[in-house]
Amino acid sequence: MNRGRMLKSAVAMAAVSSLSFGCGSEAERRAFPVEVTAATLSQEPNERGWRIVLDSAHVSVGPVRFFEGRVLLSSRATPRFDWYSLIGGTAHAHPGHYVPGDALGELLETHTVDLLGGVSVMGTASAVTGEYGSLELTLATPTDAQGVLKGHAVRVVGTATNPDGGQVRFDVDADLPKPVAGVRFEKSLGTEMGRVRISVDLRKWMDRIDFATATDPDADGVYTFPADSQARNALLRGVEDTTAYVVTWEEGAVQ
Repeated sequence: MNRGRMLKSAVAMAAVSSLSFGCGSEAERRAFPVEVTAATLSQEPNERGWRIVLDSAHVSVGPVRFFEGRVLLSSRATPRFDWYSLIGGTAHAHPGHYVPGDALGELLETHTVDLLGGVSVMGTASAVTGEYGSLELTLATPTDAQGVLKGHAVRVVGTATNPDGGQVRFDVDADLPKPVAGVRFEKSLGTEMGRVRISVDLRKWMDRIDFATATDPDADGVYTFPADSQARNALLRGVEDTTAYVVTWEEGAVQ
């Protein structure tokens, strides 16, 4: 997030806080835990006909910022042309106009999350009560370049099998140039006990990939995705897809 956007968020948070305690408005300070998990990857073939089994999937998450702005879906009956189809991708429905609006909360810590390891608690967001509409998710490059992410924001390892039985063992990574903005989270949040859970849909991450375009296997026969390949572009498209992140409010305390 650039300096201007950070200042805007800080001013918005200060304004909400001031309104809450200086004018007797409905907004109140509150805090809630933020969790990250992943939906189970189904064994159905992806859009390119490959069945995928993941050995590991890790992501570096944070900061997470919450906003009042809602994600407005496009009302077009027929989607406009998607340039990505020219290189073998598939056009997908996407959100329409999105304005973040005022900032309502934030969690500033960054954590490496094992997406196959169950639910991970990232920390506690500082926030206020109000009408939540969306969040912004930063998938940051981790500071520990020697860790499981090898200095990247995302790393997935596994095996893909095509209909003819051919297999591609892969170990690939991804980095995004900017946060994933406009992730839907609609909640009228008061002071009730609960936490936010962000569920990563690994299917959405992997669905567009044609593993036949993976190349450059190492000595053990493990493939990577070259920068100009369909596989690399498809992975990046999946990771930046806002619908790959399902955000819910879970009632009750963290177990």
